[in-house]
Amino acid sequence: MTTTSIPRPGAPAAPGQLHVNKNLGFATMAVSATLMGFVGYFARHISTTGDVIAFFRMLAGATGCLFILAFARRLPALRSTRLSPAMIVGGMALGTCLAAYVSATKFTSLANAVFLIYTGPLISAILAAIFLKERIKPLTALFLGLVFFGMILILGLVSIDGSGVSVGLSFSGDTFKGDMLGLLSGAGYGLFLFLSRYRTDVASDVRGFYNFVFGAVGIGIIFLFSGPSLADMDGSSWVWLIVMAALIGFGALGLLTVAGRHLRAVELSTVSYWECVVGAGVGVVAFSEALSVMQVVGGAFIVVGGMGEVVSSLRRGRRQVDGPPADPASAARLPG
Repeated sequence: MTTTSIPRPGAPAAPGQLHVNKNLGFATMAVSATLMGFVGYFARHISTTGDVIAFFRMLAGATGCLFILAFARRLPALRSTRLSPAMIVGGMALGTCLAAYVSATKFTSLANAVFLIYTGPLISAILAAIFLKERIKPLTALFLGLVFFGMILILGLVSIDGSGVSVGLSFSGDTFKGDMLGLLSGAGYGLFLFLSRYRTDVASDVRGFYNFVFGAVGIGIIFLFSGPSLADMDGSSWVWLIVMAALIGFGALGLLTVAGRHLRAVELSTVSYWECVVGAGVGVVAFSEALSVMQVVGGAFIVVGGMGEVVSSLRRGRRQVDGPPADPASAARLPG
């Protein structure tokens, strides 16, 4: 694999290097996670399997990126960009993640499936620390721990009542297949976030196009075993599917590609859990689902941890741009 070095924020970039824009990275990641939080809302209105929905999300994303490239007269950039293992495997990991997650819900509990896919951001942060030497500062580790624990609470995986603490996760031989699919979805999610940090020299529109194309290829391989069907789709389902594919396929995943060029893996991971808060809010507003006190506490943990990492990272970036404070003694010796 090849990677491109990334200069510190504010520093001039050498040819082929990326100008890091943390504000853009956090903004696009927040919007992406917000759109992803609406997946459940759209899925409830579509009469087909999740792997089919995921495939159309990839298809819409690739089509959207292709139109943008054509409109900007940048189609030659597709031919001139050298594909690398990181780009191919990253896209396939994304498609595999989306399809495996939905398949997991058929063979294990929803709690298990959701928990396992959300191990992905943690996996990404660990891989980046090992292979990309992206240092995880103690404060960042604290924020990541807060949002992960908040995710567990807001999804109802752990609850506390008068009888004590209860855990919504249960692993057994009967759910082994579903649990393994859930673990595959988490690994795919984490691998995609991690590999997004490679080849940051590739423009977001080009990288997004290849992410979607190879994501569709990954889902296509799963189709060989799942036997997808559109038999139950009616006119309403098609409308919901098209809108979802545009917003949460091209929109959310395309913005995630942009964020991956500007944020470290642990920063991507911390903000990604905002999706859980949005999903819970959609459930309350659209489906009158009730939230327990512990779920509200979990949402607060995610907000505090996510915003804490955003503020901390931006402050570190400003300090790097401004440089260390001047030495008064040295300043006194300057001419004039």
